[in-house]
Amino acid sequence: MIQIVGIGLLATVLILVIKEQKPMFAFLIGASTGIYIFLYLIGKIGGIIDVLEQLAASSGVQMIYLKTILKIIGIAYIAEFGAQIVRDAGRRALLQR
Repeated sequence: MIQIVGIGLLATVLILVIKEQKPMFAFLIGASTGIYIFLYLIGKIGGIIDVLEQLAASSGVQMIYLKTILKIIGIAYIAEFGAQIVRDAGRRALLQR
């Protein structure tokens, strides 16, 4: 957890320093940091999903319900991540419909 926060803080400081000179590089740093953290956490999320599946099996909940909920959460997370990238790029008009 400390590594993730450290990477986020380092990226934030770099973005603030670079943003005035090269806003495109600042955006790329922010986007790549977000993608890196997401990919780093995928392995950890796998362990959490295994525990949730064990809990669902022991409580008698059918797996189709758990998988549906996990898919909904995943889609919502990816959509929010994409929306944040668009906002950071300054293209808010793409989000308004």
